[in-house]
Amino acid sequence: MSAIRLAICDDDNTYLKIIRTKIDNFFSLQNLDIEVKEYSSGKELLIACMHYEFSLIFLDIEMPELSGIKVVEKIRKNNINVEIIFLTSYTEYVFESIKYKPLRFIRKSYLDIELLEALEAFQNILDNSKNYYSFSTIDGEVICKIEDIEYMEVFKHYIYKEMIFKVRGTLKKFEKEFSKWGFIRIHKSFLVSYRYIYSINNSEVVLNDKSILPLSRNRNKYVKDKLVQYIRSLN
Repeated sequence: MSAIRLAICDDDNTYLKIIRTKIDNFFSLQNLDIEVKEYSSGKELLIACMHYEFSLIFLDIEMPELSGIKVVEKIRKNNINVEIIFLTSYTEYVFESIKYKPLRFIRKSYLDIELLEALEAFQNILDNSKNYYSFSTIDGEVICKIEDIEYMEVFKHYIYKEMIFKVRGTLKKFEKEFSKWGFIRIHKSFLVSYRYIYSINNSEVVLNDKSILPLSRNRNKYVKDKLVQYIRSLN
């Protein structure tokens, strides 16, 4: 197996070295061969992305000239598969960053705890652990990969998986079962995977494909809080 290539981009050299050390220590315990590149600016990272294919990028949000948000916006135009872990001192950037589907969002004040959790989440991806769910439909059992499910909608006593097939059961039941995979009840009729949420406003949730789902007003804060929770702690 070839070395796993990672990048760290932070204009603060102290954090750059701390993160590098923790990454090296973590993967040495996993007996995995890694190659880590360090960059002190977004411009350096973007140039490197033209020459290297990274599996994981640690990216500081608050950087001069090019912010981490601007950098990942450019990266995502050419690479939708690289895992991104944002680093920041300010939690208000969480909602701005979710459209770029980060694996995690690490607060620098909680670096020791949240970096370990993020590395474990990436390890799970490397282990290729996949979760599937067997739905009981009007046409029989249908097995779906969890990460492929964008949302579920209830209509006339049936659950529709993205309007593709009718599923037997209640949305409340699926809300309970799917919460561990990052699904959020945004409305009495909709259950959505956080991974597919592009943005949130007062009354709507916009998905990555720009489709729009209704957001209950009394669930607005709940949904945003859940998003933060999942981005920080879900594998």
